[in-house]
Amino acid sequence: MQALSANSFGRFAGHVNEYRRWALLARAQTGKSLVTQLREIGALQGMGGRCGLSDYYGYKLYDDRYLHGEGRHDFLGWRMQAKFSLALNSRSAVLPAWDKYAFMLMASSAGLPVAPVRACYHRSAKISDTLGLHLRNKGDVAAFLRDASLYPMFGKPAFSQQGYGSAYLASYDPATDHLNLLDGETLRVDEFLCRLDQSVDRRYHKPECGYMFQETFALAPEIKAITHWPAICGVRVICLNGLEGVTPIRAIWKIATPPNHVDNFSLGKYGNLLANVDLTTGEVSRVVGGFWPSTQVFAEHPITGQSMEGFRLPGWSLILDACQRGGAAFPLMKIHHWDFALTDQGPMILELNDLGGTEIAQLHGHGLLTRETRLFLKNNADAQSHPWVSAL
Repeated sequence: MQALSANSFGRFAGHVNEYRRWALLARAQTGKSLVTQLREIGALQGMGGRCGLSDYYGYKLYDDRYLHGEGRHDFLGWRMQAKFSLALNSRSAVLPAWDKYAFMLMASSAGLPVAPVRACYHRSAKISDTLGLHLRNKGDVAAFLRDASLYPMFGKPAFSQQGYGSAYLASYDPATDHLNLLDGETLRVDEFLCRLDQSVDRRYHKPECGYMFQETFALAPEIKAITHWPAICGVRVICLNGLEGVTPIRAIWKIATPPNHVDNFSLGKYGNLLANVDLTTGEVSRVVGGFWPSTQVFAEHPITGQSMEGFRLPGWSLILDACQRGGAAFPLMKIHHWDFALTDQGPMILELNDLGGTEIAQLHGHGLLTRETRLFLKNNADAQSHPWVSAL
């Protein structure tokens, strides 16, 4: 019991030291005293978004010059991140956002731009031809993976979040029976087959739903000229989807950096970058590498030195069009978190997220809980199950 108490005290002391460091950095950046910062943190509780201490520092809410719209009033705290989407997306409507097989069938039928599926592993006796070659068992998958002519390709679980279980399969080496991955790592075929029935992370990966192998695309040349790295850099577009149509409210460009084969931000742990995107033009205005107050703003790519100021994402009008058509295809989901891959063949939808992380959308001084969003929530959310909506 004494050891547990000591460990708890150690964690508490670590948090206090971290908060003190944040407060000192905020004072250095803005001149605000610690007393003023504490007063502003206390006032956040009455703004509807339930922001707290970590939100105040992580989103740079301490710097009034950095904030847009109605400032701190517009921000959604981490405590409300899931509740925000849960209030708008009924649990009976979100299967396509979780099961990629269901999504591919519906999106393909609606003519949305999705990456073709080359093959899929699924234990069903029969599946749709839209899902490519049907691999019914591990033996089928092993034979498929050992065909060196099929590479490169991208593999991902049908039910997975945050890239768990995914892999960019660059090539196959028959001499060693190893799969070569984009990041330079290798994996025995038998090791890879474990992903078909063993969860990589039980929270986010359900292997019983199957596994997909998709065509790979080359990164849009305009982007590769900046990153000098072949990993796809996608854009997240958040849209409100009501009877009056689709309204994009935020767009963030996710920039993958070596050795990452995916562009997931994951609270900054991978070292990937996030860029703010103008909703009308697709122009990049600010690139950051993590949370405030410790992050940096990059005018140039930190590895290649290429300028990113004023860069416009290729195919932006096609992305906006796909978001509009996607609203009609998935009408019962009232908020869509789209991920688009920016390829040499134009934008391709990677997936539709139900509970998209709101933190990446608020790092650039734009809060999600704007006046328009609050009104949309009141008109479309399940206020009975989520009474906080009525109090907005």
